[in-house]
Parts: sequence; C-alpha cells; structure tokens
Amino acid sequence: MKNKKKIIISNRLPIQIERKKEKLIIKPSAGGLATGLNSAFDPTEILWVGWPGIVPKDDREKEKIIALLEPMNLLPVFLSKEEIRNFYEGYSNEVLWPICHYQPSYIHFDREYWSTYVTVNKKFCDAALSAQQSPDFIWVQDYQLMLLPQLLRQENQELNIGYFHHIPFPSEELFMNIPQRKELIEGLLGADLVGFHTFADSQNFLNACKKVLHVPCGHNQLKYRDRHIFVESFPMGIDYDKFAHTSSLPQVNAIATQFRSHFPDQKIIISVDRLDYSKGILERLRAFLTFLEKYPEWHSKVVLYMLIVPSRDKVSQYKKLKDEINRKVSEINSIYGNLSWTPVLYFYKSLPFEELIGLYVASDICMITSTRDGMNLVSKEYIASKTSSDGVLILSEFAGASKELVDALIVNPYNRAETAESIHHALRMPPDEIRERTEANRQIIQKFNVQHWVRLFLNRMAETKAIQRDEWARRISDKVFNSIAERYRQSHNRLFFLDYDGTLVKFQNHAQKASPTVLLYNLLDSIIADPLNTLVIISGRSQESLSSWFDGRSYYLVAEHGIWSNFPNFNWAYKKGLALHWMPEVKKLMEKLADQTPGAYIEAKPYSLAWHYRKVEQGLGELKAAELKEILNPMLNDYGLQLLDGNAVIEVKNTEVNKGKAALEIAGHIKADFLLAIGDDVTDEDLFKYLPRSTISIKVGSNKSAAKYYLDQQEDVLQFLNQLIIKS
Repeated sequence: MKNKKKIIISNRLPIQIERKKEKLIIKPSAGGLATGLNSAFDPTEILWVGWPGIVPKDDREKEKIIALLEPMNLLPVFLSKEEIRNFYEGYSNEVLWPICHYQPSYIHFDREYWSTYVTVNKKFCDAALSAQQSPDFIWVQDYQLMLLPQLLRQENQELNIGYFHHIPFPSEELFMNIPQRKELIEGLLGADLVGFHTFADSQNFLNACKKVLHVPCGHNQLKYRDRHIFVESFPMGIDYDKFAHTSSLPQVNAIATQFRSHFPDQKIIISVDRLDYSKGILERLRAFLTFLEKYPEWHSKVVLYMLIVPSRDKVSQYKKLKDEINRKVSEINSIYGNLSWTPVLYFYKSLPFEELIGLYVASDICMITSTRDGMNLVSKEYIASKTSSDGVLILSEFAGASKELVDALIVNPYNRAETAESIHHALRMPPDEIRERTEANRQIIQKFNVQHWVRLFLNRMAETKAIQRDEWARRISDKVFNSIAERYRQSHNRLFFLDYDGTLVKFQNHAQKASPTVLLYNLLDSIIADPLNTLVIISGRSQESLSSWFDGRSYYLVAEHGIWSNFPNFNWAYKKGLALHWMPEVKKLMEKLADQTPGAYIEAKPYSLAWHYRKVEQGLGELKAAELKEILNPMLNDYGLQLLDGNAVIEVKNTEVNKGKAALEIAGHIKADFLLAIGDDVTDEDLFKYLPRSTISIKVGSNKSAAKYYLDQQEDVLQFLNQLIIKS
C-alpha cells in the first residue's frame, strides 16, 4: 500500500459497504469512473483514496475496514456523522451543487459547512500523502474536493496533480455568489491540469479565474504563482463494450421481450434519472402533458416509463420535488388515463444492471430533459445498448452529452411546446432516419469511451508536466544568472536593448502615466556609467513620449517600433519613404469600435495607430479587439501593413519597420561581444528573432517565445539588471 505510484482520490471509494448482522459486506461499484480507471491501469499500481461510505462503530471496526480494503488497493478516509452532514450534505450539496447547476435559490449557507469542508479536504490530503510522498501522479475527482489540489501542492511542489470536475461549472456571475470563491479557485489551481466535460465549462472556469484572481488567461491555460496550469475539456464516456455485450446476452433479450409484452401496441418512452432538481423531471412531465393535449391521436398508443433512482429524499428540497412529481404524474394519468391505458408509469427505485439494459433494449425513445448536467451518461448507455435495435434519443441542450451526440433530437426542456414537438417527431420518425441517427451517435460513443477519456487526460497530464519542465529550464535561475554575469564580466563591448512598457515600467491604465521613476533613471544611468556599455531603449512608444522622458541622457532611443531613432548621434530622425495614406481609413475603423467600447481609446502616432483596451471591462475588451482584428486583416496586404497584437493594445504600422530590423542595424554598427535584449510582448519577438544567436534574449513572462530565457514579471527585470551591474 505504501508504494503505489498512481493515486486516485474521490469523495467515495468505488465500493459499497453494508453492515449485516454485525458483518461487513463489501460490493464493488459498477460506476463508470471505477470501470474506466480499472481498465486503463494495472490495478496493482493504483491506490484509490476515499470515504468508504460507512461510519465505523468503534476503532476495532475501523481497523477491520482498513484490513478488508487493503488487498483491494483502497485507502479509506473516515468521516464522522457531523462531517458527513456539514461537508457532504452541507457545503458540497447545499452550496456547490445548486450553484453549479444554476439553481441559486436552493443555496443554503452555514458557517459550519465551510469550516468542515476545509477540515475534510485536509483529511484527504493527509491520507494521500501518508500513502505515498512521490507518486507518478495524483488525480483528484470532483467538486467535493476543490481545495485538495492546492493542499497537496503546498506539501510538495513537485507533485503531478490533475483534477476533473464532473458537474457543470457555472458562469462567472453565478460563481461570484459563493463567499469562498477565491479559496475554491485557488484550490483548483494547485493542479497542473484542470479538466471539464465541455468547452463551455472550461471557459466559465477561466473567466472565473480572471474575475476572482485577476490573472491573464489564454485559450486553455493561465499562469498562477509561477506555474502554467492547463484547463481543457475531456468529455467522459462509458464502458461501451460492457453495455454492447450485455445488451446481446440471451437473458437480457428475454427481459426486453417480457417488458415489451406489457405494451404490445404502444411506443415506449423511457427515462432514467436520479431524484434531483437538475434532471428536469417536472419539465419532462409538463412537455408530455402538452404532447397529449396537442396530439390526441396518440392516446393509448404511447407510454412514458419513468425510472427514478432514490436520492436524498429526506432532504426537504428533494422531498418536495418527489411530492411534485407524484402530483404531476397523478394529474396526467387522471386526465388522460383509462382502464386499459396509463400514460405515465413511474417507479421510484433502482434496477439491477441487466434489467436496466433490458429496458434500454425494449424502449423506442429515451428522453433526457436535464436543466443542467455535466455530461449525462444515461444518453450514452441507451445508444450503446441498441446494438440489435434502434431508438430515438431526445436530449436536453443543457446536458454535456448534447455537445457530442448531435444526431439526437436536441431540445430546450424549458420550452414545453418544442419538447412536445420533439416527442411527436420521434414517434413518427422513419426507420431509416432512426437507424442513421443511432449509428452516428453509436460511433461517437464507441470511440470516445471511458478508457479513451482516461488515456486522453493522463497523456495530457504528462504533456503538461513536460511543458512545465521546459519552462523551468528557460527560467533565469541562479545558475543561469551566474553564467550570464560571467559572460558580462569577460566582455569588452556590451549592447543592451530594453523594451519600455511591461519591461522597464509596469503597465498603467492610461499610457501617459507610465513615466520613468527616479529608481529607473538611477538604474539606467548606472548601466551607462560603465564605458563598455551601450544602452538602447526600444519601444512602441511615440517619439514625443520617449523624447520628453529621456532626451539629454546618454542612451539611444528607438520609438514606434523603429520608425524613429536617435542613433548614432542622439539626434532624432525618422525612416523616410513610409506610406501614410492608409491611416485615415484605419483610424476611422478604430474610432468606430472605440465609440462602442467604454474605456477604449486610440493613440495616434505620426506613423502608426494603436487601439488600447486596458481600461475596458474584462472580456469585452478581448471581444472587441478580436472584432477589430477581423475587420483590419483584409486591409493588411493591400496597404502593406503589420498588425501587432500586444498587451491590451492592437497596433497597426508599416511592414517595413519593426524592432528587429531597427536593433539589427544598430548592432551592425556597435559590434558588441555581449548582446542583451529584454521585452515582454509580441512586438518584441522580432527583436529576439532578428538579433544574432549569441544574444542573451529574455522574455518577461513564460509565454511561448523566441527568447532563450524568461523572467516572471516586470519587477524581476529591474532586479536582474541591478544584480548584473552590481555583482559584475
């Protein structure tokens, strides 16, 4: 148990423990997660950590449970009844569950809930690390353990940690309602890879990170506490072969035949749900009632067979839901039922696996009307079971599965008329169309099965760790710095190219406020105090700005990405022959979008135009910038222009000039034996690419770059330069 290299952590262990007549009976779980993980790994390599589902009577029974589970490679985390009530029933299911399922009215906050949630997450952390201090990876599962990745990271920075969120992740507006939103986000960012079922959920999470922590996010990644964290979608599948094989068994077909015999002249619509307000059970019943009202010709020819698995029915919200379901079923049956026909057959129970597959095989339609679902595996189970028959899948657009199973009849469960029409469509669908839709969905489910899901996630975890290692190799460590300092000491003619905004000074909401400080002047003066050093500030800033700040000082200035320069005699000159006829048209387009975007403004330089959106609401700025790029792109070739997508700025200039060309021209005159270039955004990539390979090129930030090294943030640049000058 102590040497397992792969650790899975979930709220519940993949087993069920029952206490019968003082004996403990352990049954393996048939759940998709357990099946998928066990089929993807050698079981002897895995340790699964989680709650065993039972509260031991005493320490003796606790030790007995540990001994029983050890041969199964299961490590129990024991919880008291109070911890279960506050952690699982409380914070997990009365705060996180309703928020994530877009039902804020069901939220119940309690101070004890949060403190217990923290305590239990720490328990899971201690249990995992007691088993193995340096595993190959730790894979944390679901919303009950959102703090766990960061707790593990605090104990061991080198861990390879993945997290998968099995339920929806809400929009940032909803997530902001949680008092502990910051702690939850930081908890998940302890992972190297954070996974969701759908792209929309992954984007909601990234938006929440931007809103709560104010961290910049890329399309599928972000940087937090010196680590790159990847956020991606991995739609979970089922064990396709298991369902397909079971559906072909003689005993299962016998169950299906017997089931169908009860409805010889009727179409069967089946639905299978756990009792929960997110499953859209009442919405389904209302839509079925609307269908019966509109299409009386289907009376006595169709039944809705609803199987609802018991869940938390002693909780007031769930008890109320169960009562409402009972009333709605009774209403429909009392209005339309007769002695020979009951429109809705409703069973509140779970079925053995083979009986459930038999129902899938026998039914004509499967109807899923979730108002919000992370994935909904019933939809996939139904299609996988239709190996010798076909069936129509009606699927809610709010279930994650709808993003994959596009050949289902996709419905908005809140639109009862639309859903009723889909029932009618399904009942009248020609056999060839049913077969075509079923086969298309089956191919998706067969390929993207649960084993595929596990492989994809774990392969991406390995890739993520490799990317992080490469980043750390580019980072300027003490060893790298000492090597650079030694080259500096041994050199006789040194040339510095330093970007301005984001490199020498922090970005400001208003560009003109980013003026040099006394400390910066002192640093730059100390660089040029050494007669062996030549300093060039190379910036996208206007000539007027750089001139007002630095004229009269003994370092060279390059403005507007190379259009203006005071090299070699400290007199300003601009690059002649640049076309300007494009500027009025581009400025007009920029002004139009600036008028639509509060906080955006245009910086008109003599030879280039910049559209700034640093002061624009987060999200809106990026959206409008993308719109501007789309408008400008067709004009670039026509006018010979270059579009620079910088840090919260879109700049347009002539292609004849860039920082790289300007720097290379200066470097050709200086003939330096020590060449250093530092910059922070896309406009500095030309600088890194054009200069000789021997150049010590440094990017501010660890984003992908042509630079050899990187520093984490702007403040590190000043510290680096100070140390280089002082220590050398």
